[in-house]
Amino acid sequence: MSSLKGNIILNFINTLAGILFPIITFPYAARVLLPDGIGTINFLQSIVSYIVLLTSLGIPMYAVREIARHRDDIKERNKATVEIILLSLFLCLAGYICVLVIGELVPQINSDLSIFYVLSLTILFTALGVNWFYQAVEDFKFITIRGLIFRVLAAAALFILVKDSGDLLMYSFVIVGSTVGNNIINFVHLRKYIHIGEIQWSRLEIWRHLKPALHIFVFNVITSIYLNLNTVMLGFMNGEASVGFYTTGYKLSQIILTVVGSMGAVLLPRCSNLVESGRSDEFREVTRKSYLIVCALSFPIIAGLIMISGQAVEIFFGADYSASVKVLAWTSPIILFISVSNVTGIQVLYPQGKENIVIWSVFIGAVINVLLNIFLLPRYAHVGAAMSTFVTEAAVLAIQVLLGRKYIPFSLFDRACLNYMAGAIILTLPVLAIIHLVEGVWMQVILSIMIGAVSYLIFLLVRKDALTLDVLKYTLQTFRLKN
Repeated sequence: MSSLKGNIILNFINTLAGILFPIITFPYAARVLLPDGIGTINFLQSIVSYIVLLTSLGIPMYAVREIARHRDDIKERNKATVEIILLSLFLCLAGYICVLVIGELVPQINSDLSIFYVLSLTILFTALGVNWFYQAVEDFKFITIRGLIFRVLAAAALFILVKDSGDLLMYSFVIVGSTVGNNIINFVHLRKYIHIGEIQWSRLEIWRHLKPALHIFVFNVITSIYLNLNTVMLGFMNGEASVGFYTTGYKLSQIILTVVGSMGAVLLPRCSNLVESGRSDEFREVTRKSYLIVCALSFPIIAGLIMISGQAVEIFFGADYSASVKVLAWTSPIILFISVSNVTGIQVLYPQGKENIVIWSVFIGAVINVLLNIFLLPRYAHVGAAMSTFVTEAAVLAIQVLLGRKYIPFSLFDRACLNYMAGAIILTLPVLAIIHLVEGVWMQVILSIMIGAVSYLIFLLVRKDALTLDVLKYTLQTFRLKN
């Protein structure tokens, strides 16, 4: 079994590549395609994401836990893998029936049918992707290398093939290729682990996975309601430009969220295995450290992002997207809300079989989201959607902690978190001075990030924060070994 530190580093590299790709490509696409074009793509993507949700049926998250449980029993692991793949392909066929029906009957989709069909390739590639298998067996080296190659190819294709606002179809191919196109390689590479000749086809029990996967499906459906419903409702109620303003402002928060939440893919299989083998002390220590890392990263990022939201939007998306500044400011705090709820829900409650608590929390959150959208979108449009997202994610976290507090093996009010909060407040002082004294948005952003990060780090070192000292010690040891 590969080391946890090595897996975290590899997954961080993969996540960093996932961040750099949209940072490099999305501003270019936003300027070329303009708010209406970006709005069209995101609106259709939201529809496709619902179909992917239906056809996935909670299988990816369920499969990670199931394969991780049988990781040491190769015969049972391979049998379960083949069963889950076949179940995914059956559901994929049903998904394409939905694509054809929706494409023909819904006018807003029918007018951009070719783009919709291209984006729907995500359904097939997700079914074939078996990304869950590589997470479960912790083959993060393969995931990282494959991801880097495809993102480089997709970025090159974007700059070469997408030249003006009429290239929406080509941009659709780039999106599919960058997000799930590499899943074809996943499927082919599976031969390294599973030999078809060794599978006893008559003993396969495909449908045994349906019921447990449905629990995760309910969780995913409810979560998807408030993750995608804002975009869909904005598209129908306020037009594609409003979708463009919301998705661009929200995009930066999502990009940074992937950094903070990148440990989830690594720790879910490890936590599931620890729970299965009864190693409760190790489980408690792993999840506590994960929580502290989330807090240590989230607080300063949120503070800095709110302070430079105007400059960030101008740099990444241009003057046409000034309406997205308030969206970014409202959605920045969800970096903390979602990251902590991922720790408590996905890394703590789910491996212990307490997914019903997570389901209830997101169900109540979804109800709150729908009600807020009804009242806020007509009056505040994209800003109303951002406000709704903020309240919803805060409510989901609060409810999850309240219902599952006795199963969480560490204190959420750890003293270290107060250090991170205080450090985040302190870093706003030099950032505020830079914004008022320095001219030029680029210099303001660069100096804010550098000086803000240094001031935050110095504060934690002065406070002798244990996590910061551990990271510093590990970094110095790694540097000495290389030299």
